Amino acid sequence: MKMIPYGESHFETIRNDGFLYVDKTQFIRQLEQTRRIIHLRPRRFGKSLFISMLECYYDVNRADQFDDLFEGLSIKENPTDNRNNYYILRFNFSGIQTTSIETINSGFFVAVKSALEIFVSKYQFKIEFEKTHLASELLRQLLTELEKLKLQHKVYVLIDEYDHFTNAVLNEGLEGFMTLVTRGGMVRSFYEVIKLNCEQGIVERFFMTGVMSISLDSMTSGFNIGTNMSTDERFAHMMGFTSEEVKDLLKTPMKNSDEQQVVLTPSERDDVYDIWRENYNGYLFSEASSTKVFNATLIMYYLQRYIEGKKHPRRLIDPNLNQSGTTIKNLAELKNREANYQVVEEIVKERTISGNLSPFMDVDKKYDENDFMTALFSIGFLTIKEGATSTKFKMPNKIIEAIYVNYLSELTQKRVGYKLDTRAQGLAIDEMGEDGRIDQLNQLVSNFLAHLSGRNEIKFDEKYIQLLYLFILTSTDQYVIYDEFPALRGYSDVVALKTPGSYAKYEYLIELKYVKKGSKSEAIQARVDQKFSEGVAQVTAYMKDQRLRNRCELKKFVVVFVGPKVAKMEEI
Repeated sequence: MKMIPYGESHFETIRNDGFLYVDKTQFIRQLEQTRRIIHLRPRRFGKSLFISMLECYYDVNRADQFDDLFEGLSIKENPTDNRNNYYILRFNFSGIQTTSIETINSGFFVAVKSALEIFVSKYQFKIEFEKTHLASELLRQLLTELEKLKLQHKVYVLIDEYDHFTNAVLNEGLEGFMTLVTRGGMVRSFYEVIKLNCEQGIVERFFMTGVMSISLDSMTSGFNIGTNMSTDERFAHMMGFTSEEVKDLLKTPMKNSDEQQVVLTPSERDDVYDIWRENYNGYLFSEASSTKVFNATLIMYYLQRYIEGKKHPRRLIDPNLNQSGTTIKNLAELKNREANYQVVEEIVKERTISGNLSPFMDVDKKYDENDFMTALFSIGFLTIKEGATSTKFKMPNKIIEAIYVNYLSELTQKRVGYKLDTRAQGLAIDEMGEDGRIDQLNQLVSNFLAHLSGRNEIKFDEKYIQLLYLFILTSTDQYVIYDEFPALRGYSDVVALKTPGSYAKYEYLIELKYVKKGSKSEAIQARVDQKFSEGVAQVTAYMKDQRLRNRCELKKFVVVFVGPKVAKMEEI
């Protein structure tokens, strides 16, 4: 039986204490072909665990633990010559407070000093540091003294979350960010020391992880010797879980909090996998790859809760993941705000957007739409759909889609001066879930449209009305909302299906139609009737799709708007 390692990123603990581990050691041999590596991934994809695994594999002090730690893993039977051959100098910059530049400077200094002291103590080097307030000077002292010792082994530098605190500063604006990463800045000076010692000193290898390349690109001349392998096809699934890995995971006997064994039946495995595939999968990190990966932490979050009683958690997203529309907002408002808002609107409306992955994002000089899309890709809010002369991006899954819709809803309300009544939204959802009706939902959309009716920049059509339904419905955790749901050869406008932990009784298929106002009421009524008939025919066709036909409590409605008002609405 295996325990679920939710929140656990220490390789030694996972291997020694009986936790599940998805084997990623097969990448070690390929990684050794490059000595200085940068590999960026969104938060919670297993970066810290991977760093910890590398530390255990290469650390000279862990040579006698190799057989136990790597038993059953792919690297065990055919290790490389560099196994347990380095002094490991590991930095982790994830815990630095970012309330001000002063707290960042002091936090960075403390993090570096602590890492150096651990290193000296671990390998019992007799090195004393001269007093200084500069992290770069502390590191220089250490590496200089190590060089003098003429050691048998070289140093392998591992850096986890290199950009964690700089990204936090970036959210507050460019001035503080540039203070840290430009020439003479604390961060850049630190990496200049590493660069110097990689080229001519004691440091033979380094492996660095983080989320975005913005910090890296802004200090390029200070640290331009690393190979960024983030979009390399060979390492596209080095972090995160593939479909095969997830399916193997679900077959593993697991231990719940009562120390009882939990084994999932084939039916239960299929059920859980389908939920994961739609909500946690979809990340493609290389245009040359076809292997999509799942968010590793969300898999463990869900699994830890599911095995307690084989009940799906009500919330599909881990609250600790801290993914929200604020993340999009901060990136959109760095520069070129209006252009970036248009990018977000296109992503939500069209589900895809074309652009180019920017190899460098120098925000001090340039930050255009391609840079914005690259930043969204880096944090996991966009993924690659396909590559051609330009890259086609898309939202990876339903979790991310809901975050976009909620953000665009808040942005739209702010820009047009209209505030959705959250209590009324809740009552509308209650009516849907308990009574099988959408009257209050329709009224909320109608009220929003009435407020917008005098604005010339708003183009009223079925697509825009559909967007307003999404704004209202995506706020709930009772339903997963689909627009343009593929049903045989058509696409239904709005489909609301119950989430795994939902208390709602009913699900919905809503077909929307729009008729422009005209001068003659008879002509308008004829158009309404025509549109309604078209909607009925479409719903009838959609219901031939087995995925919809087999849903017992699916309510089907056709709603026709004339201007901002519902002119005709019937349940089919």
